[in-house]
Amino acid sequence: MSMSAAVTLALLFFLSVALNEQVTEGCTCLPEHPQQQFCESDFVIRAQIIQKVPSIHPLLTTYEIQTIQRFKLSKGIQVIYTPHGMNLNNGDYLLSGHFSDGVAVVNLCDRVEPWNNLSSVQERYLNLYWMGCGCKISPCFGKSCLIEILQKKCLVRINDSLVLDDEEALQSICLPGNAGFCTWHKFVRNYKSS
Repeated sequence: MSMSAAVTLALLFFLSVALNEQVTEGCTCLPEHPQQQFCESDFVIRAQIIQKVPSIHPLLTTYEIQTIQRFKLSKGIQVIYTPHGMNLNNGDYLLSGHFSDGVAVVNLCDRVEPWNNLSSVQERYLNLYWMGCGCKISPCFGKSCLIEILQKKCLVRINDSLVLDDEEALQSICLPGNAGFCTWHKFVRNYKSS
């Protein structure tokens, strides 16, 4: 077996294992605040989907992309992999995901949103979310959302249908403050993303 065939076979095996875990987790994704998704991702980019390309793996769809803007990324990405059934049209998207063995994978729990669907506040905050990655954002339900305890986390309201239902939190960033306690903050001044 040639070296390139062995590498391809190893990559296919690794992606199979990673994809199986992601599909299993796909049914258990709780809604997350955009900052939480940002902080938990290996990369967050604005990218143009150029085209779907032939995949080397029967369970993954491969897309050629062009990175337009980097919000959280250490290297350039030209191709992303998604589970089958997660279809992306040509156009601009906000994509978050993880690197698996050097390959950019966007799974069912990651943020995949057409760029035009983002609010102007969310666009601005993409350059600021990193400041709050030391804080934890925790879901709360019903009356538990009324308890404001000084701690290293911010609460975000989830409704009975398990949908993020907290417009105030969606318009804010969770940041550390005095003594390391985290609280929601709004930036009202004009901030232009680069």
